Amino acid sequence: MQVKHNTKHRWYLIDATVPEPEGAVSAWAVWGQQADFRESLPVTLKGRILQVVRTSGGSGAALRLELADSRGEVLPERLSIRPLSPLRAVWMISRRVVVSCLKLSRKRRLELGLSVWSVFLCPWHAYRQLGRLRAFYPPLSYSQWIVECEALLRASVARNQKKVRRKLDGVVLRPLIDLRSGWSAEQLVKVYDSARQQTGPGFPVTVLLPQNFSDSAELRNLVPDAEQVAEHDLGSWLNSCPAGWVLWLTPNSLLADWAMAWLIPALAKRPGVEMMYSDHDELTTRGDRKRPMFKPDWSLEFARASGYAGEVLVLKGSRLLERLKAGGRLPSAYGLALDFGARARDRVAHLPVILWHRVGQTPFVNRNELTQHLKSLGAHAQVCEDSRGFPRVRYSFSGDVPRVSIVIPTRNMLHFLQPCVDSLLSKTEWPDLEVLIVDNQSDCPETLRYMCEVDADCRVTVLRYDHPFNFSAINNYAVEHATGEVLCLLNNDTEVIRPDWLQEMVSRLMQPGVGVVGARLYFSDGRLQHAGDVLGPGGCATHLHGAIAGDDPGYMNRAVLPQDVSAVTAACLVTRKSLYQSLGGLDEANLPVAFNDVDYCLRARESGWSVVYTPYAELYHHESVSRGKDDNPQKAARAAREVRYMQQRWRHVIENDPFYSPNLNFAQPDCQFGRFPRVYYPW
Repeated sequence: MQVKHNTKHRWYLIDATVPEPEGAVSAWAVWGQQADFRESLPVTLKGRILQVVRTSGGSGAALRLELADSRGEVLPERLSIRPLSPLRAVWMISRRVVVSCLKLSRKRRLELGLSVWSVFLCPWHAYRQLGRLRAFYPPLSYSQWIVECEALLRASVARNQKKVRRKLDGVVLRPLIDLRSGWSAEQLVKVYDSARQQTGPGFPVTVLLPQNFSDSAELRNLVPDAEQVAEHDLGSWLNSCPAGWVLWLTPNSLLADWAMAWLIPALAKRPGVEMMYSDHDELTTRGDRKRPMFKPDWSLEFARASGYAGEVLVLKGSRLLERLKAGGRLPSAYGLALDFGARARDRVAHLPVILWHRVGQTPFVNRNELTQHLKSLGAHAQVCEDSRGFPRVRYSFSGDVPRVSIVIPTRNMLHFLQPCVDSLLSKTEWPDLEVLIVDNQSDCPETLRYMCEVDADCRVTVLRYDHPFNFSAINNYAVEHATGEVLCLLNNDTEVIRPDWLQEMVSRLMQPGVGVVGARLYFSDGRLQHAGDVLGPGGCATHLHGAIAGDDPGYMNRAVLPQDVSAVTAACLVTRKSLYQSLGGLDEANLPVAFNDVDYCLRARESGWSVVYTPYAELYHHESVSRGKDDNPQKAARAAREVRYMQQRWRHVIENDPFYSPNLNFAQPDCQFGRFPRVYYPW
């Protein structure tokens, strides 16, 4: 629908209903004779658009609504575009701003850049900022994100210069350049200057130069005040170095102009940290920034597969000296990150802000160093290459394989149960398997007949649970009868794809400190259904990335690489029986249907155990088909209670999931760039 207007500035109200979207939906108001002007419009989770638009563009312009989702352009189910008088427009804008701001916390208002004065002085700006809190909003480009979001962070640095300088005066940081042969003099000077210019007065800068620069006169001309230390003297230098921290740089890594303003206050605030890394992006030959890597907090498995920590690290000097004494030759940044990060995840810190820019495309991962790293830990593992070309760690067992008890709750639904159990028994390669089918009041004759038949298999036991549906209680009941050392919670609407799925999951579960492992699940049409869960985006807990194409690697390849996550779904989950029992199993009282798996994973992490997602265990999952949807008042009320419980019990994780960057979209877990910054300043 289009509306003609002939004035330079006019106000309109766009009221529309979007058809049920396929994934995220984007909406724009477009006007101008050549569609010269576009304004992003927010859309609610229910698909409603109700937004005031201020147009410009001169005589003869036309206003229209454009909608798109993952399928492409879509048409609205209902659309109304009507002009507003200036007085009416101001009243509608002011009403929404006041009502919305009263509901927001002070922290969220600051994230949006809305102070009390800005709300009253610039209500139009506040109105547009508040629209970004809606469920759907057109994604920002990276250049837009830099202008609209990073600019707010930079303004905070400028406002806090005195605080930053006080922090700078109390910490000694000595940059260390990675030893490599074949560097050019230009690269050395560029890296050296990048470090020296940011440390400020009174900060000693020591640059280690590669041995192939033998002409000391040339070196003195290039870097007059540099200290030359040969590689074999590095240990002596570190031993006498007064600096508590070492900044590790490489010739293709350029520090951002505000790097020290973030690093030094963060280090002063976290004295127990042994390694710190930050986000980064890439620089084109023209100096343009692209491909930002907004990283999760520390995950050793993800670091092994991707080297995502990068090539700029801040390392504890004493630990680096220990590493040199133990291993001799200094490894790359990738090897150092694995060595430091394998000790304890609580001594690795992540700053979720772009502090360096990468030039070039040299790979982060070194398979030889990965193999050596695993060997140094005594891990029974082999490094190979997966089908996508990524390094894959295959773990094996040093002794007897554990017995696995697979728990499958069910009620009728034979057309799902039978393919699930048959694929499980015929395809799964595992020597010691126990399948516990828990019948929750099935009354379908065909289903009951099938359960009697399959019960004759020595690997299968059918248990009767004659009580109202409570997913948590059903699984807890089955675990009481389980004889396996390892538990596998499995939905009755799943089907095995890869025969080695259980080998992959249990071998990862048996690694030190791992308490829960989740699988890669697909919808029947091949789209990805589950690659780990995230808390916060969308309000509570949901699947990372949402539903994406089965061959989509996801953001930073996170859909196709193993990694730590906050939670995984119990549609296919393995855990240690001893851990399950010590934590009291799933929560029967507060979470009888939904989020009980997420809550269990969070309690496991709270107790010091890791939760890991692996993409190499693949199954189909027809999500929640046997239970049905929350489509009546009783189910809706129960679902609301479960959400409230999760929001109260796990508020701190929902506000800041460690494995979902605060620079990414908080309305949906689609890994689009965030609409406003949610980063906590280190001062």
